[in-house]
Amino acid sequence: MSTHRSHNLRLSSVLQQGLVLALVAAVFYLLSSNAALNLKHLNIASGFGFLSQRAGYDISFSLIDYTPDATYARAYLVGLLNTLLVSVLSIVLATLLGGALGMARVSENWLIKRLSGTCIEFLRNVPLVVHLVWWYGLVLALPGVKHSASLFGVVFLNNNGLNLPWLAQGGQVGWGLALMVLGTLLGYLICRYKEARTPWRGFASRRWPALLAGAVLLPLLVYALSGAHVQWEVPVPHGFGFKGGITLVPEMLALVLALSFYSASYIAEIVRGAIESVHRGQYEAAKALGFKSGSTMRQLIVPQAIYPMIPQITNTYLNIVKNSSLGVVIGFMELVSSTGGTTLNQTGQAIECIALVMGTYCAISLVISLGMNFYNHRIGQRGH
Repeated sequence: MSTHRSHNLRLSSVLQQGLVLALVAAVFYLLSSNAALNLKHLNIASGFGFLSQRAGYDISFSLIDYTPDATYARAYLVGLLNTLLVSVLSIVLATLLGGALGMARVSENWLIKRLSGTCIEFLRNVPLVVHLVWWYGLVLALPGVKHSASLFGVVFLNNNGLNLPWLAQGGQVGWGLALMVLGTLLGYLICRYKEARTPWRGFASRRWPALLAGAVLLPLLVYALSGAHVQWEVPVPHGFGFKGGITLVPEMLALVLALSFYSASYIAEIVRGAIESVHRGQYEAAKALGFKSGSTMRQLIVPQAIYPMIPQITNTYLNIVKNSSLGVVIGFMELVSSTGGTTLNQTGQAIECIALVMGTYCAISLVISLGMNFYNHRIGQRGH
């Protein structure tokens, strides 16, 4: 009897969910049909056929080859890559800064604790747009090309941006990054294989040497076997700028710095809260066993604090990706500026352009969420 009732409940639940999905699909169909009809009456073309047309506008910074003669689809790809580059750089820098500020916030040194607290409060209580404008003005106030700040004669910083060495064969960069990711994954799988066959030795993880070795050795191995030749272009002064290498434009530098410092203040508070959530008895037990304060924090407290950090840090990472759209304020051609701005204005395909931008941001956010949730799940399993 109970089995029959349980079956009926499941069937009822499936029917209800199917009805809701059908209702949502019907509403979406009505809205899209109505929009298409209105656009037809206004003699406005609909669809994504415009992506194959000539873009006709320039983009100051691009990781791939791009000219105004390229298509709108190519401009979309350039904007997407710029968004991903800014997001990745900002996430890495914000995590490092936030982690350092958070650790300093729980330091037993009175001066370090107060200074880090003041820095955090200042950074997070100033609006992000103000951060962005301030950093942009600061970058533009740097010395000119002739008085560039130099590092070993290969890296130059001036008001035109940051000039870095770059591979002469730009296409090899993508292959190199792919091999690094694959090598890191192989290192992770090797670690998992070894950990499954060795007894548990505490919270401290020793995976990073294998991950680093995989990321470095696999590209080197492929390079040696393929017989490819890598040639670096070093930037050299040429006229009113630099020739060779790659230039990170001022707009990009300002956006990365603004996102990094602003988000670091939130990550710092997440780190502080997670560390303080660990029971004080853990500190006392470690002290009784003769552990030094640094070892206690590194091998006992921080590994336990990582689990409650992940969901909140994930939300911060998602905000970094979405806030990268503020590049439109200072003219950096990321996804919103290119497809959601210039392309939209030139083609008039507002619905398609905005839908493309919204769908892209949604996909990026889902990928980040899935990756961080998977990591959080693995950390939780190790902790239990």
